[in-house]
Amino acid sequence: MKEQKSRKNHLPKITVDGYITERIHEKRAANQHNAADLYRTTRNWILKYQQGNRLCFHHITPGWVDRFVLFLQTAHLKNNTINTYISNLRTLYNRAYRDRLISRHAESPFAHIILKRGQPLSRAIDENHLFEIVSLKSAHPELTDTINYCTFAYLACGMPFIDLAHLTTDNIQNNEIVYQRKKTSTRIRIGITEGMKKLIHYYANPSSPYLFPILPKTGVNHEDYKSILRAYNHSLKQVGEHLLHPIRLTSYVFRHTWASEALRKHTPISLISQALGHTSEKTTRFYLSTLDQSEMNRMNQLIIGELDHLVARG
Repeated sequence: MKEQKSRKNHLPKITVDGYITERIHEKRAANQHNAADLYRTTRNWILKYQQGNRLCFHHITPGWVDRFVLFLQTAHLKNNTINTYISNLRTLYNRAYRDRLISRHAESPFAHIILKRGQPLSRAIDENHLFEIVSLKSAHPELTDTINYCTFAYLACGMPFIDLAHLTTDNIQNNEIVYQRKKTSTRIRIGITEGMKKLIHYYANPSSPYLFPILPKTGVNHEDYKSILRAYNHSLKQVGEHLLHPIRLTSYVFRHTWASEALRKHTPISLISQALGHTSEKTTRFYLSTLDQSEMNRMNQLIIGELDHLVARG
């Protein structure tokens, strides 16, 4: 008993928020900004809960975890959001134990917590909304760029906004767009349709390396990009409010919509996975390596055909 107390007394007295801040800096240095952002948000909620009271790792008990979860619930956070924060804290706690900052008993303070993610509501919209969005440009020219970007994202197999923003002329190869997803580094190939070609030509600018005037020529850091994404989502919100039956639009909607439409038209899950650049299903990815790219292009044309023709004619 004396030995255990002695070891505990000699443990470093770093605070939980201080330790998380160090891990945030590590993630930033490794260019893992999404993870850094999640750690930062988790740390900020802990600080809000503690109300200025010092928190060390040995203060984290099963009771503290339960009270922190209750605090997040009373803040009206969604269940999946709470699960994410608790999962982050558990990961950081285990890392601190490996770093010999914690002398803990056999059972973790998180052992009684069951993190079960709820089924998220679909963010997809239907084809009627897509056609209505494209037709809004004539009545609301100030939203033209936003509508063009989200339309291109849909036509390009639900391309994420961050990848669309970083597209350059180098990504155009033999009438295809070839790029690596920022999130997973997965290599994606997409045949350029007539509608996509029209939007690319609309923004063609020999003085800029980018296909779309979203980022400055000199590029941006992570925080600058987040500001651009917030502005884009704000503009999408305005687009949604102008529809006959207003809906909430975000940059994710068009990715979900493309995938849902692909599934509705009986596209094999393996092809959808390849088009979206998912890497979580290793078996699926193994079989995808043998697929013909022309099959991918035919599949996308089947999904986006009518809207693509409308954009091309416009």
